[in-house]
Formats: sequence, structure tokens, C-alpha cells
Amino acid sequence: MTKDELNPKKITARASFVHNSPRKLRLVLDAVRGMRPVEAVARLKLLPQRAAKPILAVFNQAVGNAKNNFSISPANLQVQSAQIMEGPRIGKKADVHAHGARFDRGVRRKRLAHIVINLIEEKNGTKS
Repeated sequence: MTKDELNPKKITARASFVHNSPRKLRLVLDAVRGMRPVEAVARLKLLPQRAAKPILAVFNQAVGNAKNNFSISPANLQVQSAQIMEGPRIGKKADVHAHGARFDRGVRRKRLAHIVINLIEEKNGTKS
């Protein structure tokens, strides 16, 4: 076995401080989980959710990184991991309706998220 077969190339793409709720992003990412990157990009283009757009951008970035930096064909890529992580909560905004003592007294906090996608090169149709 060669060195490349033992340690496949790992391509990473990320987007930080995305202005979408992490939960909504995870629901969209779960719809394309397990697909090859080329199939995932095709599916994300058709999804109506707003959260599909930043995930599509990160997938395109990962495929572009593989082509330009490592000269790997997109057909030979496999998703190793795809994660949506919590970002900071910002932008306190008071809600005008009464909410009582619970639910933070009607204060809305905007949630941000971080998206990380790792791809690996597949050798001869099998996972490396």
C-alpha cells in the first residue's frame, strides 16, 4: 500500500457565523447526509428552505478546494463528516407582547451557526 492509500487527502470547507438557526441548518443537512458531494449539490439546489443556500455554498467550496488544490475529480469524493455547530447568540430584540417571567421575558436572540464539511478521496470506488 502506498502512503496516499493509508492517509487519504482530507478536504475541508467551512462557513462561520452563518445567520441561520443551527437546528434549521441541521434539518436541511440531514436531507443530504450520506450522499456524494455531487448528488448533495444537485439536491440542495432544489430544496426550498432558506437554510439550503449556505450549505450549498460550503459544498461548492469543498468541491472547488478538491479540484483546484488537490486535482481530485468531484466524482471521486466522499463526505467524511458534515457538522453544524452552534455559534454565538446575538442581537437582543424585545418582543412587544407580554410573556411573563419565563422565556427570557420576550427577548429574542438571533442564533448563528458554523458549518464544517470534510471530504475524502475515494480510491477505485471504495472508501479509503
